[in-house]
Amino acid sequence: MTKCELIDLCKKGNEQALSLLYKTYASKMKKICCQYVSDKQTVNDLLHDGFIIIFTSINTLRSPEKLESWMGKIMKNISLRYLEKRRSLTEDPLDNIEEFEEPSCLSYPNNFPSYVMMLKMIESLPEGYRKIFKLAVLEGLSHKEIGVLLNIAPHSSSSQLSRAKKLLRKLLSEYRIIAGLFILSSIIYLRHLRHTPKEIAGISQKAVIHPEEKKVPKNISLKKPVNFIHTSAYQDGHYGCIENEMDKQDIIYQDNTTERKDSVFNHTITKNVKIKKDKELHRSTTHQHLFNDKKNWSLALSYSGVKKQTNTHKTIIPGDTSSENPEEMKKKSYHHIPITLSLSLCRKIGKDWDIETGFQYTYLRSDFTTITSSYWKEIQKINYIGIPLKGAFNIWNRQKFSFYISAGVTLDIPIKATSENFGSDESGKIIFNKKTIYPSLQWSTNLGISARYQITPSFGIYAEPNLRYYINKGNSLRTIRTEKPFNTDLSIGVRLSW
Repeated sequence: MTKCELIDLCKKGNEQALSLLYKTYASKMKKICCQYVSDKQTVNDLLHDGFIIIFTSINTLRSPEKLESWMGKIMKNISLRYLEKRRSLTEDPLDNIEEFEEPSCLSYPNNFPSYVMMLKMIESLPEGYRKIFKLAVLEGLSHKEIGVLLNIAPHSSSSQLSRAKKLLRKLLSEYRIIAGLFILSSIIYLRHLRHTPKEIAGISQKAVIHPEEKKVPKNISLKKPVNFIHTSAYQDGHYGCIENEMDKQDIIYQDNTTERKDSVFNHTITKNVKIKKDKELHRSTTHQHLFNDKKNWSLALSYSGVKKQTNTHKTIIPGDTSSENPEEMKKKSYHHIPITLSLSLCRKIGKDWDIETGFQYTYLRSDFTTITSSYWKEIQKINYIGIPLKGAFNIWNRQKFSFYISAGVTLDIPIKATSENFGSDESGKIIFNKKTIYPSLQWSTNLGISARYQITPSFGIYAEPNLRYYINKGNSLRTIRTEKPFNTDLSIGVRLSW
């Protein structure tokens, strides 16, 4: 690859070309910054800012032959600008700070994780990032002191600390999202629990309006009891009779017709109240049955992914015959977040069992970098079409909410896989090649739990965390599945039922 081709790719925004441009000229541009600034940490910051300017303004470069001098001018100008800004800054002694300038109190957000949770997040960082973060943040050591302790360069400590902070920020955002989803689901659940129709055991006591007690005339005698009210209510598709009996007293009237009229009037009121109760109950149970109707088929569309993974290894290898000093070789592997889109068809078997199959597309990308006296990078891309088969069992169901446990197997078939290699040798010559690779079939097993929420009788949403194990027998390629066969993912999607 010539210099003109490299610049053309950089102007198009090609990430590989921009990375190669940085690796090729970073050491030379750093020397230019060192001529003006002595602090190594500041030099690294200026180098970083300078390359950002180079990447964003490389379209203005007209002559590819003047690339190096053009980049050198940018580094020189940004270094001089830093020195001018530093001279213009004035420092005030602490005695000049007035009392009202001191912060009165510090406020923290309510959803900020606890100290124990923060320690767990720090421990979940990769080993190199975790050590540097503890030394720099918890123990307050400088990058120079960390470099002496860990036998690394100070700028390496600075870059790893920034990456550790970036990972922690991502973990904090995930923590807030999970906490928000938990609170939201709790509110929805309590809201529906609050509006659940109450049982109508004992409705007879509330429905009956007892007439005012009246004095029994002396000329009235008591005889055998007679049932007063008989009504029915519809509940869960069955007609159950609710019988209410007044005190087993019936009055045989001799001459008093007024008492007979009052009895008929009170009986009419009681009957009207019971009819009104029956209508309200029928309306609530009908609404509930709309969501409990059994639908045997469902179609689901979902997205799932896992966390990315970075591994770095350093080894010391003997130097060549012209050099007595050993040479350091650094190998880094970076596995991007796998992307999976799935379309599945589900069939209900019996009351609580489901069986599900379909198709899913998975995209894997891994970057492998080797740095010695030369630079070499390999980008590996694999596309899979998967066929899952799993069963699910309903463990809990209440109105619109339901929970399932599921288990199954998946066969991933590779449909396209490529390997792109580019780098530069000791003489600075740029090398690039691309080839097709042939991964083997990928089997995996999964065990998960699914939470579903039915918005309408035919449409719902669901979230399903899964524990997966990838069987890597006969797979010689390095992927996130071979380096971490046990993994977890989260599937989120929508489901149509009919």
